Amino acid sequence: MPLGSTDYRLLMTLVERAGSLVSKDELMLRVWGRAVVGDNTLQVHIAALRKALGDGFIATRQGLGYSFVQQVSRAEAERPGNLPHHLAVRTLGAPSRLVGRDNELRSLSELLGQNALVTLVGPGGVGKTRLALQAAHLGAGQYSDGVWLVELASLTEGMSMAGAVATALGIQAGDGAEPFDALARQLAQRNLLLVLDNCEHLVAPSAQLCEALLGAAPGVKIIATSREPLACLGEQVFEVPALTLPDPVSEGPIREAPAIRLFVERSRGLDPDFHLDDDNIAVVARLCRRVDGLPLAIEMVASWAGMLGLKALEEKLGGSPNGWLSATRRTGPARHSTLSATLEWSHELLAPAEQVVLRRLAVFAGLFSMAAAEQVAADSDLPQAEIVGHVARLINQSMIAVVPGSHAQNYRLLETTRAFMREKLAASSDDDGVRQRHADYVLRLLHRAGSDWETMSDRAFGDRYGPLLDDLRAALDWMMHRCPDGAIALAGESWPLWRDLNARAEGRRWLGQAAALLRPDTPPALEAPLRRGLGALLFNSAAVKSAHLELQRAVELYRSLDDPAQLGSALAAYAHASLMIGDIAEASSAIAEALPLVESAKRPKSLAAAHMVKFFEESRLHSPTVRSAAERAIRLCEVVGAERSALVVSSNLVESLIEMGDLDEAISAGEPLIARLQGSSHADILGNVLALVAAALTLKGDAGHALSRAREAVPLLREKGMLFWFFDHLALRAGVAGRPKDAALISGYADALSRELGRPRDPMGKEAVSRLAVLLRQSFSEDEIEQFRRIGAQLSEAQIVTLALDE
Repeated sequence: MPLGSTDYRLLMTLVERAGSLVSKDELMLRVWGRAVVGDNTLQVHIAALRKALGDGFIATRQGLGYSFVQQVSRAEAERPGNLPHHLAVRTLGAPSRLVGRDNELRSLSELLGQNALVTLVGPGGVGKTRLALQAAHLGAGQYSDGVWLVELASLTEGMSMAGAVATALGIQAGDGAEPFDALARQLAQRNLLLVLDNCEHLVAPSAQLCEALLGAAPGVKIIATSREPLACLGEQVFEVPALTLPDPVSEGPIREAPAIRLFVERSRGLDPDFHLDDDNIAVVARLCRRVDGLPLAIEMVASWAGMLGLKALEEKLGGSPNGWLSATRRTGPARHSTLSATLEWSHELLAPAEQVVLRRLAVFAGLFSMAAAEQVAADSDLPQAEIVGHVARLINQSMIAVVPGSHAQNYRLLETTRAFMREKLAASSDDDGVRQRHADYVLRLLHRAGSDWETMSDRAFGDRYGPLLDDLRAALDWMMHRCPDGAIALAGESWPLWRDLNARAEGRRWLGQAAALLRPDTPPALEAPLRRGLGALLFNSAAVKSAHLELQRAVELYRSLDDPAQLGSALAAYAHASLMIGDIAEASSAIAEALPLVESAKRPKSLAAAHMVKFFEESRLHSPTVRSAAERAIRLCEVVGAERSALVVSSNLVESLIEMGDLDEAISAGEPLIARLQGSSHADILGNVLALVAAALTLKGDAGHALSRAREAVPLLREKGMLFWFFDHLALRAGVAGRPKDAALISGYADALSRELGRPRDPMGKEAVSRLAVLLRQSFSEDEIEQFRRIGAQLSEAQIVTLALDE
């Protein structure tokens, strides 16, 4: 039943004494404590209970008290066990206590139990986020894979959403044309609650994401917050109202109105001596009404109660109908304009220096440290040494929130405050200067990230630098339009983040945009990291030839810069790309030059990466020392915390064993690796190993088991843009399964794709093509084979996939 907190306490008091008379004095003491309330207040709540319960539950003894007269049975409640150790409620700390939202929280919990997607809608400042987080916090125990918060406010385009969700969940976003479908497939077996916060500026992509998840992941539930509905299938809209205000006409229970309770609680939190009495209760009620019961606005008003006093507050808000508050209401929707007015008022009450600091800090897209605040907010007129004091005062005035972190104390602006102050910043004369300092700060942090990457584990690196992505996006977006060289510098330093934080596709877009800004006179020191990064991000895609060209240019630039450490790293990557396009001689030369350079540079991860490429070279050469080379590379990767690189080597060892004809050993090495990768964030490596095992089973003639593994591999390879190499093996599997016509069609498609990409077949692919040719000649003439292959070349990828995975 939708009972308010007061009605609930009243009911529990009566139920505990069921069958007995409970006096009015005892009820008032148990429910209201020492607050002074009259008989009429008690009668109002008794009437509300009777309306909710129906007749025959509560009896009255006139003038004495009340009694709960229905039978009550008692049972021991089950005690919940400990939550799973992997449960992760990823929010900005535990949500603060909600005041006056008992009914909404109960209704939201019920809706979430009945619907997979509930969208909380309402104006800015109404408390959508806080209500969503509280509901998620209370329901966390129902989701074995955790409760996860994804903040979307800092994203400027829908294409970034898949990367943001993947980063929050610690999985990989798809590189293909349908990244939302890729996410949905990865979450298909998960049981979790996803909170998508601030969807209003990305309504269409938010709707697409939700529909993709709801269609493919039955164990996933979503709470979205937005100023408007997403209008997608399966959506249940929940309108979050403003807090209930006291009736301006009736004397009613003013103290118990949720808006009044919130005002009192926040005021007491800032001034323990604040109390509500007969002299000020009417003023508080008027203040709450003037801000339309919006929680954010009430908290802002309350934060100034101790400083100015209630009477001065009321005057400042504008007591007359001609005041500025009324004027703002005529300019737009009442609640929205009232919040804007409250923000304007709160801004005007700040000291001039605090106004400057606050609007400058609005440039941060997410969390920021005190050091970051000092670097961005300070200038020649506002010394860095003064920033700490200004930030401290802004925290006290509830304009900046403190967010405890695992590494250091961090801070943030409420989103509505940030949006409001960004308008102030844009209208000020220091907008360009602040954004430039912000971009410089991001660039300095990227420099540090590049250094830290060498010595930090993959997990620690992601934890520390993952939050930087939002500010990186904002800085890149500004620099692209204002400072081409700055954009090139940012993009060039950013590639390790995009690569290691499961956002390669988004990284390729940003670096591609930056590459378009290159000029013939661009300094080599700026161009070299950008080329190196493009090569790294293009490498695990069909565009390996482009990756090779970018890395070749990076090697030339670093050689001209006489930078042996960066040259060694670039040479190792270039050697890897050379192997992928079949130029083994060039690869051997490059890795031979790279190894002594990275060894002398004392960069642990670069050294491990170079030895990984050395293993790839020995694998291509079918060297008898390939296993020991793999073990050495894996050991180095594990020592420096490069978990992903170690898995890549293990995957490539399976491929090497297949190429050397050790099919049983390849399958024996691949199957436990599959088990290790399942449920991890490395979906691309899992897809690769599944496909390799399928290829090995095919070569052994086990078409049935090969099909099973292929069906698991294809969706993963497809969503990562890596399916191109597997078609030859799918064609051979169809041939081994006794379907020569289908095999010829798939083979024709594989040939056409190979020509289109300009990518030569690797040894495994050549072996599959050779074996299939023998099988096809046993069933068809050369003319028939060629005819089938021409038809296959005209089919779509979807048609070929359906054909290949059929029984």
